[in-house]
Amino acid sequence: MRIGSVLSVWFCFVASLASGQQTSVAPAEIFYNGKIVMVDSAFRIQEAFAVHGEQFFAIGGNAAVKAMAGPQTRLIDLGGHTVIPGLMDNHTHQYPAALDAYRGLNLVGVPSLAEMLNRLRQAVAKAKPGETVVTTGGWSERDFPEKRPPTRADLDQVSSDHPIIVFRGRGTAYFNSAALKAAGITRETQTIAGNPLPKDSAGEPTGVFGSPASLNAATRTMVPPPAEAELKEMLRKVQERLHPMGFTSVREVELRPEAMRAYQSLWREGKLTLRVSMGLGVNSTEADEMERILSPWGVGPGFGDHRLRLDGIGEFGMDVTDNAHLREPYANRPGNRGAMRITPEQLRQAMLTINRNGWRPAVHIMGDATLDAVLGAFEAANAESSIRDKRWIVEHIPLVHSDQMERLARLGVLVSAQVQPYNGAEGMIRNFGKERADRAVPLRELLDHHLIVSTGSDWAGEGDDNPFVNLYFYVTRKTRTGTLLGASQKISREEALRVATINNAHMTFEEEVKGSIEPGKLADFVILSQDILTVPEEQIPFVRPLATYVGGRKVFASKDGGF
Repeated sequence: MRIGSVLSVWFCFVASLASGQQTSVAPAEIFYNGKIVMVDSAFRIQEAFAVHGEQFFAIGGNAAVKAMAGPQTRLIDLGGHTVIPGLMDNHTHQYPAALDAYRGLNLVGVPSLAEMLNRLRQAVAKAKPGETVVTTGGWSERDFPEKRPPTRADLDQVSSDHPIIVFRGRGTAYFNSAALKAAGITRETQTIAGNPLPKDSAGEPTGVFGSPASLNAATRTMVPPPAEAELKEMLRKVQERLHPMGFTSVREVELRPEAMRAYQSLWREGKLTLRVSMGLGVNSTEADEMERILSPWGVGPGFGDHRLRLDGIGEFGMDVTDNAHLREPYANRPGNRGAMRITPEQLRQAMLTINRNGWRPAVHIMGDATLDAVLGAFEAANAESSIRDKRWIVEHIPLVHSDQMERLARLGVLVSAQVQPYNGAEGMIRNFGKERADRAVPLRELLDHHLIVSTGSDWAGEGDDNPFVNLYFYVTRKTRTGTLLGASQKISREEALRVATINNAHMTFEEEVKGSIEPGKLADFVILSQDILTVPEEQIPFVRPLATYVGGRKVFASKDGGF
């Protein structure tokens, strides 16, 4: 018996004595003859593990673990397949994605702009007079032969009488003139929900909305929120979509009360198969109202259990992708350094209030100058009351420098990284130039600065949230189009698995209970079709789960998996 096998079984023996259990208790299931990637501190590989209740019971060699079987123990032969801890997405928008994906005219995967407009004409023909026609998201102009989304003029040609709203993804939608009129938007309208209203060269609204706050304000009267039963069904479908990708936990970074109620109802009914950390949705434009928003709450981050819990204040959006606040001007817009949504003083006061109320922020940051301002606000809060052990979070930070990494490390701030360069490399190169784009999302440097970095998709109904695509980008730095972007920022496969599992658990204060395959931890795990550690690099995006387990319960099994 190997030393690792002895230690794992001995751990369970001691634990059973400490809890007063009889050592004759046998595990419910034993999975053997596999490659068990524990993702523990030593990154050990084992052959077998046992599950009892919701927890891992033992991990070790085949013989040692199988010897623990009782007459009722179910033995599962893994057939040499690799097992990894359950995958976690540290930054998702499942709620708005559900709204986009499961309501309205289905445009998921629509292949062209022409086909989109054809479907809209058919929907208008079936609509009642003056009825608003809305669509799902789940499409991208990148996949269209026309290589562009619909314009206001395109949609006006479909109908000038029916308001039409074409959703693309979280915060992005396209309006025709009738929809703009119904929303009360004219050429005199300058801002909506604190954001500039996009206009064409003639000063007319383009009908394009690119921020959640603006879109919510514009659609509030035209697209009423779903009833709770409908919303619960939408979120249930979200779970069914995520488990086949190997996800066992997600951070919902910004939720409003109706979504929290729906998640809580699913949890209470025992129908929440995902582990969900819920961020309290607060926009940066609400910075001056922070005390009013937070003071009524008698609870804060960590409240709940390991199935459903509160996370923090998010996504406190400080800037936007196309107008991020930069230290140096845009490469394609000389003299333009972008802007933040609120002033540095408003930001500072908001962070002080968050700290005084016992919450933690998760701040959306796209520009390096924005990060400077956020760090200044974090440092002001820290000077009043230490934030070092409170695990404050910076979201995205695609542009970050060594001096900023050092400040983040001193404050104990966690980095929530996503793969914006995978889909958006060409735009980054245009906006920032090749040198800055090569350092976008610099995981190698972040890890070398001893920062705890976790990863997610920022998925909100369009694009790709396949976690193996994310891992592929971090390991190869190859983008969707095959562009090699900043090869010096590659990380190893082992490091990539850490940022997708145990580091994500650290982000939600749960590294002691999940994120790795170790005795006593929650039995969240994924059985893979191929070995993620050895498969050729170009095959990483095509690795797929054969089965996904949450708390020892199988929540997904492929038809050909056999598990």
